[in-house]
Amino acid sequence: MTVIDTPPPAAGKAAFSFSRLMTRDVVTPVTIVTFVVSTVTGIMLLLHWNAGLVRFSHEWLSVVFSAIAIWHLVKNWRAFTGYLKRHAAQAAFATSLIVSIVFTGMTGTTGGSGANPGAVFGALSAASLEAAAPALGLTPDKAVDVLKAAGIEAAPGETLTAIGSRAGRNGAAVASLLASKRPR
Repeated sequence: MTVIDTPPPAAGKAAFSFSRLMTRDVVTPVTIVTFVVSTVTGIMLLLHWNAGLVRFSHEWLSVVFSAIAIWHLVKNWRAFTGYLKRHAAQAAFATSLIVSIVFTGMTGTTGGSGANPGAVFGALSAASLEAAAPALGLTPDKAVDVLKAAGIEAAPGETLTAIGSRAGRNGAAVASLLASKRPR
């Protein structure tokens, strides 16, 4: 087995480069960890699973991830502009930017009079199956049948949250399942 070793530093030079240390030994692992944690906590928030527990972590680690990503972009600006000279990269950049803006516009809220999908799912989840089923285009009996077919026990007087909790889901997941089975 051959071991490749780096030559010793020249006289008067530091044993390591601060830039190399920051990039390879610090920034890359921190970027990986913050990306993974941000992704996992983002999915948890989307599914309303322990949202209060992970919201703070998600928000602040996303800020850290964004700061590192911006630092990486600045450090590699020349390579980045080289990528954007390619038509496929331009199309991917423009498409992802447009989709992100449209999606944010459709689902975001200013906290004022805008739509809030989270509040809608929250209210629907707290409703009884008997009350929620008509809003989802089903009769209460049909909703019970749909849930039973999915292996979920339910009774018309139970809330979607209670039904989902027993099945290892949340109320929004139960509402989504029911909405997907409504007659078209």
